[in-house]
Amino acid sequence: MPGGGRSGNLQSVPDSSPLAVCVGEGLVSFVPATAAPLEEARTFHRSLAGAEWNTAIALASAGVRAAVVSRVGDDGFGRFLRAELDRHGVDASAVQVDPEAPTGLYVKELSPRPDGSVDGTMHYYRSGSAAAALSPETLASDAASALLAEAALVHTSGITPALSDTARAAQDSLFDDRRDGRLLSFDVNWRPALWRGREDHGRAVIADYAHRADVLFCTRPDAEAVFGTADPDRLRALFAEPRFVVVTSPRGATAFDGEDRTDSAALDVPVVESIGAGDAFAAGFLAGILTGLSLTGSLARAHRIATRALASTRDHVD
Repeated sequence: MPGGGRSGNLQSVPDSSPLAVCVGEGLVSFVPATAAPLEEARTFHRSLAGAEWNTAIALASAGVRAAVVSRVGDDGFGRFLRAELDRHGVDASAVQVDPEAPTGLYVKELSPRPDGSVDGTMHYYRSGSAAAALSPETLASDAASALLAEAALVHTSGITPALSDTARAAQDSLFDDRRDGRLLSFDVNWRPALWRGREDHGRAVIADYAHRADVLFCTRPDAEAVFGTADPDRLRALFAEPRFVVVTSPRGATAFDGEDRTDSAALDVPVVESIGAGDAFAAGFLAGILTGLSLTGSLARAHRIATRALASTRDHVD
C-alpha cells in the first residue's frame, strides 16, 4: 500500500527543528454553513479532522516539523486529506492508502448559543474505515519506521485504541518501544461512544497509557469521567510517572513539570466553536517543551494557538 509523498511545503520549517510524529485517525469533516438541525442544512463545508491530525497541523504552524502515521482510503476523501497535510506542511509519507476500506468521515451539527457561539455535535461514519485497520504493521512500514526513528516526540490519544483491536495493538507497540531522547505524548480524548458497552475496559486501557506517557493531557470533564477526579493535584498524585501533566478547562489550564505547578487563565477571545481547540492547545504546549520554553512559556504558547481553533467551526488551525 503506497504512502503519500513528502510534503513540498516542509521547507518552510527548518530541517534542524525537532520532529513530532502524530499517530492516529484522519477524518473528513462536513460542517453546515449555518447553525441549524441537519435536516434543515443545505450547504456544508468540507475540512480535515481527527485529533492527531489537528495536532500535527498546529505543530507545523508553530514551526515544528510534523508528520502523520495513519491510513486512508483510495478515494477522493483520502486524497483530499493527504493534500491538506501537504498544504499545511505536514509530512504525509507514512499515510498508507487502503485499496478497499473507505476514508472515515463525520458530519458536524451546529446549534446556536445565546452568546453568539455555537455548540457542535458530531455524527460519525467511520465503521470499517481504513484508519480502523491501523496495526503494528502500519508502524513497521519503511516510511513510518524512518519517521519514528527520527522523532523527538510521538503524540497519540485515547481515540486510537478504541477503533479496533489492531489499532490498539499499534498503540501498544508505540508504548512498548520506548527510546532514549524521545517523548511520548498522550491525550486522553475520552469518546464514550467508541467504548459503548465496554466503558470500564476503556477506562482501564486509557489509564494504562496515561501512566506510561511522558506528557499527559486531559480535560477536566474527561478526567472526571475516566479517572473519577478533575482535581489537578489529585491527578498529579494519581499519575506520578509522566513528567508533564496538563489539565485543561474552558477557563484555563494547570500544568505540572514534575512537582512544579503552573496555572494559567485562558485568553479572553471571541469563541465561535470549541471543537479542535484542545488539539491546538496540546500542539502549542508540545511545541513549547520541544523548543526549550519554560512551563509558563509552554502554557502561554498553548493558549495562543488554541485561540486560532476557537475562531472558526473548523477542527484545525489554518
